[in-house]
Amino acid sequence: MLHAHRRVVGFALLFLIPCAAAQDLTLKPEDPASAVHPRKFGVPGGIGQTRGWYVWRSFDAKSGFAEVSHEASGEKSTVRVLPWLTTYRHLAYGAHPDDLLPGERVNLFFNPDSKQKRAYLVHFQDEMCQMKGHNHAWEVTKVMDGGFSARGIAGEKPLDDQPTTFTFDAKCKFWREGKLVAANVKAGERLLLTWCYEGDRRVVKLLSDASSLDAIQKEARQRIQTRIKKDGMTGFVEEAAKDKTQILIFATWWQQANDLKPSDAIRVQHENADPITAKLVARKNLGTYGSGCTVLTLDSLDAKQLETLRGWTGGRVVRVFGP
Repeated sequence: MLHAHRRVVGFALLFLIPCAAAQDLTLKPEDPASAVHPRKFGVPGGIGQTRGWYVWRSFDAKSGFAEVSHEASGEKSTVRVLPWLTTYRHLAYGAHPDDLLPGERVNLFFNPDSKQKRAYLVHFQDEMCQMKGHNHAWEVTKVMDGGFSARGIAGEKPLDDQPTTFTFDAKCKFWREGKLVAANVKAGERLLLTWCYEGDRRVVKLLSDASSLDAIQKEARQRIQTRIKKDGMTGFVEEAAKDKTQILIFATWWQQANDLKPSDAIRVQHENADPITAKLVARKNLGTYGSGCTVLTLDSLDAKQLETLRGWTGGRVVRVFGP
């Protein structure tokens, strides 16, 4: 199934992947010298030495670990989901790992540690993003009761010798011309999907025509903004001094962090501690194309606030809230 687009992994192919032999794999990810330190994330998908199609099994937000399996081989892995991984789902940057559905087919990027090659999950992008980015689609070959069969195509070129059979989920969302509509599929039309393995079935959770992708993207961006309003963007306190206070916002949030403006009131919070409020003086994205991690320079902090921020340094993840 879709063997042809297993060979592509998005625009990250434009970048060279560091050689594992040149890295100290014993370093913790939080170590500034680590190959997967947040400052190394310069573009979504730019990091990841092992890449491919996987099945998302489960995610434990408390421990930060996920269970995944390789789509072709079935090999299972338990991986640490880095808090600063980059994400791209439903054509929006900043999706959370728990947005992925159990059994969902997703393109995953990993980096190794000293024990295993799939130690850290550093990037994910769903099938919709992958196929849209490469002008791929599912072309419906046959409609049947409760589902359809389809073949993968690239432009006008088939990617599969045999069609794949899909079943509709009872709550499947059908998008047509930018709106949610009643269930309907026609032979010959081209679709993008979100679907999951459920036993030996491929179950469609969402399908869309090309004209609805902007609406799906808008809805996904709104969900991300709502989450950020509640939970903030994550990052590190890098420096807390009278003359220089810097916060590093992870590349996960590159798009949202770019909306912050000098003079904005910024709140920084670690776990359940009282937040620190300061004025944003400057913002700089460190990414190649403005899509990497972001450094915030803050001002208007008193001695007590600076002392609190210094206590949050050393690789402790903080939450950052904009105005």
